[in-house]
Formats: sequence, C-alpha cells, structure tokens
Amino acid sequence: MITLYIEAHKIEEFALFDKEMPHWDKVIKSGINLCINISDNELDEKLKDELDPLSIAYKNSGTMSLPMALGNYIDGVKEDLTQTIDKPNAIFILDVEESSASEIQKKLGMAVFSCNNLPDNLFSKNFYKEYRKNEIVKNGWNGVIQFDKQLSNSLVITDNFFFKNEDRGENRGIKNLIPFLDAFLPDHLEIEYHITIVSPNSKQMSDLWWVKEYGKLVTSAKLLRDYPINLELVLSKSVFHKRWLVSNYVRSETDVGFDFFLASNLEKVSESNYFRYIEIFRDLDNKGTKNFESNMTVFEDLSEQCTIISNDVKSGKNTRNYKLFGCNADKTIKNRLLN
Repeated sequence: MITLYIEAHKIEEFALFDKEMPHWDKVIKSGINLCINISDNELDEKLKDELDPLSIAYKNSGTMSLPMALGNYIDGVKEDLTQTIDKPNAIFILDVEESSASEIQKKLGMAVFSCNNLPDNLFSKNFYKEYRKNEIVKNGWNGVIQFDKQLSNSLVITDNFFFKNEDRGENRGIKNLIPFLDAFLPDHLEIEYHITIVSPNSKQMSDLWWVKEYGKLVTSAKLLRDYPINLELVLSKSVFHKRWLVSNYVRSETDVGFDFFLASNLEKVSESNYFRYIEIFRDLDNKGTKNFESNMTVFEDLSEQCTIISNDVKSGKNTRNYKLFGCNADKTIKNRLLN
C-alpha cells in the first residue's frame, strides 16, 4: 500500500485547516496508510483525546486509516534521506531543509518534501488524448508526452500485445520502446532507473532472436540518459488484460497498446488509440477504487506473478517457456516496485 510518512504537527495542520487545505484533507482521509513521527504512547493519548485534531479527523471520517506510530523509523530517515529509496511508493513530509528534500527528489526520484514547502495539489494532474489511425504526431512519443513529468525512479509496463505486431518484418513494440522511454524518463537521476516490461513472446521468437534484440535495446537505453538504466523483460502473459504503465506515483494506459506508432514511421499512429496519464491523487473524490489503490493492485499482482515465473525459471523446468532478461543473477526480479 502507498504510505504517507509525516510529522505529527503537519497531519494535525491538515486536519485543523481542512477548508484551507482541501487537497491534503482528502489525502489523509483517502484510506492511504498513515505513519506518523510520534511514539506509540503519544499516538494512543492523541486518539483518546476527543479534542485532539487527529482524533477528531479519524473519528469523523469513515475512510481515514488508523494512523501508525513510527517515530524511530522516521527520525532515522531524517538523518539519512537516502533510506527513502527503500519505500519507492512512499511520500515523505518531514521537518527537513527544503534544499535537502529537493536534492533527494532530483537524486532519487522520491517524493520527499519539507514541511515548510509542500505543493498544494501534489500528484493530482492528468492528461488524456485520442489519436486516429495514421495520424501524424510530430516527434512521436515526445509529441505525446509534452506535460511535466512526475517524480519517478522505476516503471512497469504490462501489455499482452506489446511484442505481437510487426510492420514490414520489424517488431512494433521493440521499435516503440526506446522512443517511449526517451519521452517518459526523468532528465536527471543519480541512481539506476528500473524498467520492467511484462508481455508474452507473442510471435514465439527464438532465444537467439531475443538475445540479439535485448542486447540492442540495452545499448540504446544506455544512450538515453547519463544515469544507469536497467531494462528487464518478463516474457509471459500478464495477469492484466489492460495495457498499463505504472511508475512510483503515476498510472498511464492506452486502448490498444504501447506499440503506439508504426515501426516504419515512429510519428505515424499504428491504430486508433488513446494515451491517458493519471497521477495517484487525481481522483480523491471518487467513492470507489482510487488511483493509488489501483496502482498498488497492479504492483502486488504483478509481483506475485513475477515471483512464480522466477521460481519456475530457477527450477530448471520452465514448462511454460518463460523468458527473463535483465533480472538479478539468481533470476529474481530486480525492479524495486515489484519487491
């Protein structure tokens, strides 16, 4: 579950000034996991106090999760903000210098914010555009993704048809992947970016073909940015029918796949399609499944599936002919979002 790690005084501020800070009031009452920089005893006392703003917010909301006290952990994180990378879906609102929080955002792609400088509407943007077959999009994927990119250090694409289609003998998914990554990836980072594609070997290409194509993809990916990029392929039918991309704080989707442009012309739309980009707090007024909850379902289910695939490959049996590229040496999945 996506978790908010927060100072006690800040969550109380959100609860007290719900009209002045409606977005953050909705966030803390959305059902998101709440971990507060406070001791167990202090939290118990606050929840018992009928006049305490945290107690009032919790008891008056039918959706707010019961906060957890994690004072020791959060204090440790404040001493070494690089620990935040161990929680790649988390959001940290801490009593730290603005410059320190900004530095971690740039270096790690993590949502770390100073209590003194917090965005009013964090992770609430969306984008949607439809495209017609044979439409020309100048600059291809860079023409689609023209909006400001959100913080990220990892992504997962699940698309059961990504490697299925060919144009004049060229695999459309293979040809689309590098231009897409060039458009989506952050410009700067100081850690390895993790990318995982979950899609079947639709054309049942040979091992040799995949070794060559994977090698070409890795070489091309290295040229995209000045930080390392790990490209992981899990060649198996995904448990999800929908074509989704999920990163730390975003979900994107297409109608008929991420092999969006023709292999022979990467500015020409292959099939009538759409591209949707949704940040995790876009739909907090929704009474049903929220975007951050949907993201976690994808991560949890894909993680379970990838563990099964990894174990099958490690066993030496591999009865379903799964293929893994870019994983750890022991055949476990590397992507931090799936661990």
